[in-house]
Amino acid sequence: MRVCLIVRRLSTKAGGIAVYTRNLIRTLEREGHEVELSPGERFSYLLWQFFKVPLWLVRSRCDAYHAVGVIEGITLPLFKPKAEKRVTIHDLIPLKHPRKGLKGLFERFFIRLGLLSARKCDVIYAVSHLTKVDLVRFAGIPEDKITVIHQPIDERFLLEPPRAGKFREPGKFMVGYISRMDYHKRHAPLVELFKQWDNPNARLLLAGTGEEFERVKKLAEGDERIKLLGFIPDEELVDFYDSLDVYVHASKYEGWGLPIVEALARGKPVIVFDDAEIPKEVKELCLRVSSLRFMEALEVLYLNRKTLRKLLARKSRGGDDEIPVRE
Repeated sequence: MRVCLIVRRLSTKAGGIAVYTRNLIRTLEREGHEVELSPGERFSYLLWQFFKVPLWLVRSRCDAYHAVGVIEGITLPLFKPKAEKRVTIHDLIPLKHPRKGLKGLFERFFIRLGLLSARKCDVIYAVSHLTKVDLVRFAGIPEDKITVIHQPIDERFLLEPPRAGKFREPGKFMVGYISRMDYHKRHAPLVELFKQWDNPNARLLLAGTGEEFERVKKLAEGDERIKLLGFIPDEELVDFYDSLDVYVHASKYEGWGLPIVEALARGKPVIVFDDAEIPKEVKELCLRVSSLRFMEALEVLYLNRKTLRKLLARKSRGGDDEIPVRE
């Protein structure tokens, strides 16, 4: 089968959808399918969406068309009404947690357009049950039209042997977080919480870039324990996770939470905040704490590092996820 994928960006800096797309390409090719990619976005989203993609769709001849994200598929039903059409929807963050201003208005407008087009697709994939519920709630898409397929991780996170990690500082307690620095990822609150922890042997590694980078950098000024690593390429991700004692995912909302799964695959305990909207199938594998008890939880883990191994063993058996903290 010849499968055409509608892809905006495929570089390692493009985030979770790009990771999903690369894994999808590998899977399709492994199964013997021929894969053709749409032209990528370079200078203008509008130019890409309403000129380059339609022109490519008119000229292409594939057995099936698959938009790898909700806004990627906006023009698909219009230019390929009779072809088999599929779309993967990762999250509806702009609708659930809308940002203010003109940028937020445009985000919501294009998400709505994408959802209208998704209703005309033959298959709708959601990366989690949470995203499926959101699609029913915000788009009125029938449940039986949505198939949940969890986003996989690269097999190297499972196969590569543990290592010291190039970002580790010997003798230090390493805490880390990797994510695009967007408003709902809550890097700033995490920095503010960490700065309150009076532990000179602790380190906080923040990997990623984005619109919140400068704000987070300014907040971290004066605390040498906090390191902003910027963008980390794919080939260094295993090193990043292996450098940590604990992985913290501070995000308010995730359609899936790929870094959480990657960290767990590297044998790292993961802390999330109990008010975070993260798919149950991922969140139940994490240690959930409130922001008020975050420092206390880190302190317990720091003072008794053996607890880390015990918690991981308990998680693998499906046990309780409470962190023992002092009353």
